[in-house]
Amino acid sequence: MRNSGAGVAPLVRLFLRRDRLLGSGWVALVLLLTAGVAQQYGRLFPSAEAKAQFAAEVGGNSALSAFTGQLTASDLGGLTVWKIGDIVYTLMALMAVLGVIRHTRTEEENGRQELVRSGSAGRYAPLIASLVVTGGFAVLAGVLSTAALIGSGLEPAGSVAFGLAIIAPGLVFAAIAAVAAQLSERARVATVVAMTVLGATYLLRFVADGSGMLGLRWFTPLGWSHLLTPYGEERWAVLLLPLGLLVLATALAFFLLSQRDFGAGVVPAQPGRAHATAALSGPLGLAWRLHRGTLLGWTAAFAAIAAATSSVATGMPALATRSGPAVQEFFRRYSDGEGADLAGTFVWLILVSLGFVAALYPMLAVLRMRSEEAGTRAELTLATATTRLRWAASHLFFAMAGTFAMLLAAGVCAGVVYGAMRGDLAGEFGGVLGAALIQVPAAWTIGAVAMLAYGLLPRASVAISWTVWLVMNLFGETLGPVLGLDYWIANQVVPFHHLPKVLSGGEFSAVPLLALAAVAVALAGAGVAAFRRRDLV
Repeated sequence: MRNSGAGVAPLVRLFLRRDRLLGSGWVALVLLLTAGVAQQYGRLFPSAEAKAQFAAEVGGNSALSAFTGQLTASDLGGLTVWKIGDIVYTLMALMAVLGVIRHTRTEEENGRQELVRSGSAGRYAPLIASLVVTGGFAVLAGVLSTAALIGSGLEPAGSVAFGLAIIAPGLVFAAIAAVAAQLSERARVATVVAMTVLGATYLLRFVADGSGMLGLRWFTPLGWSHLLTPYGEERWAVLLLPLGLLVLATALAFFLLSQRDFGAGVVPAQPGRAHATAALSGPLGLAWRLHRGTLLGWTAAFAAIAAATSSVATGMPALATRSGPAVQEFFRRYSDGEGADLAGTFVWLILVSLGFVAALYPMLAVLRMRSEEAGTRAELTLATATTRLRWAASHLFFAMAGTFAMLLAAGVCAGVVYGAMRGDLAGEFGGVLGAALIQVPAAWTIGAVAMLAYGLLPRASVAISWTVWLVMNLFGETLGPVLGLDYWIANQVVPFHHLPKVLSGGEFSAVPLLALAAVAVALAGAGVAAFRRRDLV
């Protein structure tokens, strides 16, 4: 019997060659964020007194801690971790999930892994190689960040701890993604499972820091990186938690791989009906069949997240008013007027954050067309009387309608919870619901960019779409200031920055919403026109 681990080295070289640009991009992004924020804060707070004053302002504010984690030290290193740590930890986890599933379940689903295993590669070789490559990029990001921070004059022990805190979620979620890849025969389902775990761990960490129930951080892998407290106490023993989960999840992934058939998942796919229903006679019904599981799952998740996060908003006013100019400036970015209600501002910040995440849905829904085309299923559909315009329009409909449904659910749940906690459900519900729906046109623009990329450059559409989404999330608040741009200038490229801040002192205006909707329609229309004129690839 062939050695099950044979062929790892050639596959590692193959995966490194395929990921040389994408993996290097992730590492460069993490390095830019960590080193850039350290340099930026070094310029903003040149003296120990300035750093201590800023730390005193932001350290006890739960509104900020919910988004950043706890501030554990008032020196430059502690402020750097407070500002960028949670973002980097989440990015590393996201990179690991996408990388492992791409090299395992996606390759198995499209048939390329069968060709690899028909040669000298053993049963476990693809999984081992994917973990080695993905984990290697995580380690590289942590090591380079550590070296950059030490080179900037930060304390070595804290820099090493921060580097390990960056590496830990990358390795842990690589193992979690490896388990998810064994559960279903579809890469999309495996990605949803792993991303659900990531979302749940992030939500638990958010609620723990926002509500003051800090003990909850011990139950989330992202919380473990915070508990390591770089540049603070440096609790090295905390590293045993991600190490233990890494070993257990990796062992479970290999065990599940040994128990399932090639091409199948541990959870067997349910057989469909012998005959298609009347709803599948047209492209709209087919698109609903393809998107319904993801749409329903995302909608339920948004409802739960909105309810959980808005529940801590009523305690924000007292905390914010006790803070200094730095915290007031932070809230000013998300308010419009001197008399803005701080609890409402916090809810607005939550809804904007949900809008950023919601922009992923129309992007992924549009990119489903790319996977259908790459798998030759689109060719079969278009060989019937279905036109390209109708086929593309059916997917765009659920991309746009699904975004509306998700934010509608978020607005309803946030409005009910926030209104009930303030004792004014009738008065608060409508405003919160409207604020959630205001995010929809801005989220649509990301899906429209994905449609344009798919129509013009189908092979590069996935990379282009993810890059645009990451830039939208990071540029205004983080990357722009790191590059020397003022916050207000950098945010001009972010669609959500132009929305009327209706919960935080702003007056409603339909103009920016109509403008964003028009941009989305124009970009999507150009993408559909390009798709109609090109060959299927």
